[in-house]
Amino acid sequence: MYLNKFNSGGRDLNRIIMSVITVAMLVFGLSTANASTTLMTIGVSPFYQPPLTTVETLRAMVLEKGQDVKKGFEKAGRPELYAPFVAQIETTQIERLDFQKGSWFEWMFFKKNGKGVVRVAKDVTWANETTFPGFKFDIDYKGSRYTFAVPLGCGNIALMGMSAVPAKAKVVPPVVANLAPRCGMKVSPVRAFCGEVITVDASSSTDNDGTIEEMKIVFVDDMGKVVREEVINDTLVADVAMPYGASSLTVTLTDNDGETSAQEECTVAVAGVSRVRFLADVGYYRQFDPANYLFGRIGLEYKFNEQFAVLALIGGAPQVEGHDGASAFIIDLLAEYSFGSRYFVDLGVGGWITDADDDLEAENSQLDLVAGFGARIYGEPEDFNASLFVEVRSAFDELDGLYDYGRFGAGVRFRF
Repeated sequence: MYLNKFNSGGRDLNRIIMSVITVAMLVFGLSTANASTTLMTIGVSPFYQPPLTTVETLRAMVLEKGQDVKKGFEKAGRPELYAPFVAQIETTQIERLDFQKGSWFEWMFFKKNGKGVVRVAKDVTWANETTFPGFKFDIDYKGSRYTFAVPLGCGNIALMGMSAVPAKAKVVPPVVANLAPRCGMKVSPVRAFCGEVITVDASSSTDNDGTIEEMKIVFVDDMGKVVREEVINDTLVADVAMPYGASSLTVTLTDNDGETSAQEECTVAVAGVSRVRFLADVGYYRQFDPANYLFGRIGLEYKFNEQFAVLALIGGAPQVEGHDGASAFIIDLLAEYSFGSRYFVDLGVGGWITDADDDLEAENSQLDLVAGFGARIYGEPEDFNASLFVEVRSAFDELDGLYDYGRFGAGVRFRF
C-alpha cells in the first residue's frame, strides 16, 4: 500500500513537471516568434557573398539564387511576391543609398554564418550609429507597392514596407496651336492684256497639320485698291482673267481649321495692260508737185499682242503752201508691227478726201496706200509716251507718179 501511494505521487509529480515544461516551451516559442531583431553589424549572416557592388551584381544574385529567393519569400509568408519580384527586378528603378540608424525592416532573409538554409528574421531594426550602404527599389503587385532593401555587404533581401501604387496622373495632351499653311506660288504670264487668261499655280504650298481648303486670289492696282478678287475651292491651280490696271497679285490660303497663310509669302508683281489706247499724231507732209501740209490725227490703238496692233485714225491735213493739191480730211486704218522694244512699222490704207477739182490728180479725193516707220523716244510702253515717225502716202492709182503726187511726211505720235 505504501508502494502504491508512492507510485501515485510520483506520477503526479511527473505530470506537474511536464506541464511546467510545456507551458515554458509555449511561452518561449511565442516570445521567439514575436521577438524583434536589433541589427548592429552587416555581413555576419550573409544571404550572398561576395558583397554586391553594382545594380548588375544585384540582378545577377537574384538570378543565381533563384531557389533560395523563392524559399525566403515562402518562409516570410509572402510566396506570391516571388514571381513579380524576379520579373520586375530587371526593369525597376534601383537607387543606392546609405541606411541610417533606426531603419526598420518588416523581415529580412539571411543564412546563419552565410551557410545552410534560408532563414527569415522579422521586425529588424538597424541600431548602429554608422550607416550601411544598400540598394532600395519598389516592386508592384495587385495595386500595392512593396519597397525592398538589400545591404551591399550581405545581399540580405529585406521588406521595408508596403503602400498603395500611386494613381497615374491623367496625361492631358498639350493644346497645339494650329499651324498656318505655307504658300508657294507661280504666275504665268505676269504681264497680260485685260481679260487675257493667266495661270495661278499654288500647288507647291503645304499645310503640315491639316489640309488647304481654299485659295483666294486678289488683284491690286498701284494705288492699293482691289480691282478683282476670286475665291477658288478644292484646287490650288486656277486660270483667271487679268484685270486692267492690276499691279500685284496676292494668294491667301485657308486650311481646314480656318488658319490663313501670310500674304507676303505669295505676292507677285503683275501688269494688267489695256488693249485699247488713245493716239494723237501731229506732223508735216511734203508733196513735190509742189504742196506743203500740216496734219493732225486722233484715234485708237487696239493691240492683239505685244507685236501686232491696229490703228484707226481720223484727222485733217490743211494745205499751208503750194500750187497744186488741196486741204484734205483724213481717215486712216493702219496695221502696226512693233519690234526691238521701241521700234515700229505701219502699213495700211487711208482716205484723202478733198472738195477740190477731182479731175486734177494732185487735188482729187483718193484711197491711199500708207506706210511708215518710227521709234519711241519718250516714256515707257504702257505709260504716256511719244514717238517720232516718218510716213509716205500715195493713191493706189498714182503709185507710178509717187515722186510727183506722193506725200512724204514726218511727225510725232503721242500714246495716252
